[in-house]
This record gives sequence, structure tokens and C-alpha cells, in this order.
Amino acid sequence: MFNLSELYHPITANPAGGGEYRPGRLLHPYIRCFWGSVSPTAEPLDAQSVGITEGNNGADISETESESKSVFSNRPETIIPDSCMDIIWEWDERTGESGGIFCGINDAPFEVGQARQPAGKQRFAIRFHFWAVHLFADEQLQDVLNVHAPVEQYFRSYRMELGDKLRGTHTMSERIAIAEVFLLRRLDYAGRSSDGMMNAVHRMLKSRGVVSAGELELSSGLSSRQLERLFRRHIGLPPKKVADLVRFQNAWLELYRTPLHRGGLQDIVFAYGYSHQSHFINNFRKFAGRTPLDALSYARS
Repeated sequence: MFNLSELYHPITANPAGGGEYRPGRLLHPYIRCFWGSVSPTAEPLDAQSVGITEGNNGADISETESESKSVFSNRPETIIPDSCMDIIWEWDERTGESGGIFCGINDAPFEVGQARQPAGKQRFAIRFHFWAVHLFADEQLQDVLNVHAPVEQYFRSYRMELGDKLRGTHTMSERIAIAEVFLLRRLDYAGRSSDGMMNAVHRMLKSRGVVSAGELELSSGLSSRQLERLFRRHIGLPPKKVADLVRFQNAWLELYRTPLHRGGLQDIVFAYGYSHQSHFINNFRKFAGRTPLDALSYARS
């Protein structure tokens, strides 16, 4: 698969506190990151820079000072639509109990508590790019919008092939190594993606979400009805809504990375095809739950 991840970098509402671990090179086109429990005794890195180290399995491991703070903070965490989908697996080292959920693509923000992680509880998660989940899943994804379902509903062998093996690990590098073996094995047996759908996704990402239905049809060689059926089956949303998420994420990334200056918001309005500034602010609030300036304040607090 062409590495679409080079065109698209979705981020969370608090990018510096995500505690994300990049996958190895072979999984870059499919996996956004791994994330999970952080030991409170781990030595933090400089919060102003992201340290990248090479894991035993070839994965890049990045951590920040904010990462350890976010796990033990009592502040509720805002989850914004990042267009990704996650498998979150948890286990109790004392009792051996384990289980997990599959979080489908979401199109609205929500908040989760940030209570202290109980002693002995561990968590490991895989975050998939939206265009790649169907290659690993056992079921079609037409009903995954805003869904939190048992992992086995969509990944029947997850517990046996990966979940139960995580209990014997002690470091993130060990967990990533086992997860990558599982994911690469799944890819070996994966069916082929629709070339037309993937061409449409490529056009969508390259245009940063600013794309018309006609342009998607032209790039894919498919009718709008065929595209909608494929997108709903493999992603859970029609093309127009996926493009809206991609546009929001690109605008949020640009806003977060660029020092705000006079007229800065107006630059984003023009760059991403919004009709006027209030249109951008209202659209942004729909996905972020905050105005752009409030979102920046939350991300940097």
C-alpha cells in the first residue's frame, strides 16, 4: 500500500500529552501509533521536544513530560474526532482479568475522566488510520460510527493472538513487538482494498479535505453511489463526512503548529475553503467542542 500517512498527521486535543509510540516502518501506512500505560517512575523527557528512540522491534518510541502528567491528572480529557479507530486492551496483573474495546470512528467530541490508573492495571492500545482498519478487522465497519464495542466483535482472534500475550510483558517495547507480529500476520491474510476507494482517499488527503464529490468520483473512477457504499462498508462514514474530518484535522494541526498572528484565523478560513470566519469557528466547534482559541488554550495548558 502507498504510504498515505505521509500525507496526513491527525492529532488529539492535547498533542503534547498523548504518549504516542510510532510503529515500525512496515506498519506506517496502516497504524497511526501505539499508546498505553505509563509508569510513574519513568524518567520524563523535555516537554519542549519529542525524543525519538528506536525500539527493539524497529518502532520509534516517543514520550514527553506531559505524557506522564496526563495519565495521573484529574482533569477530564477531551476526545476530539481524529478520524482514527482504536483497540484498547486492559488487564489486571494481580487477578489476570483482561478485556478490551474497539472504538470506531467518531464525529463528535466527548470527555472522559482522568482518574489515577489503579495499581496493577495495565493498558495497551493500537490506533489505526481510518483507511486501514478494514484490512485487519473480521467484520465490515458500516456500523462503527461513535461505537465502543467489545474487541472480539470486530477482531475475533484478538484475545488469543495478542491480548493474552500482553499479560506477560513489562515494557512498552515488548508490547509493541508482540503487537507488530500480530498485525503483520493479519496483513498477510488481508483481502485487497478497493483501488477506487483508496484513490479517493489519496485525493482527499492530498487536498487536505478540501475536495468536491465530483473530484472524488473522477479520481476513483467510481460513481458517487459506489463510493458511498465502499466508504460506509470499510470506514463507517460516507466520503463527504470523512472529508470534513480530514479538513478539520488539517486545520487543527495548522492552528496548533503555527504561532497565531493577526489575521492567522483568516488565513485558515481561506486555505480550507470556509466561506467566512464564523463558518470556520462554528465548524471547528462542532468537532472540537471549543472555539479555535479555546482549543489552543486547552492544548497548551
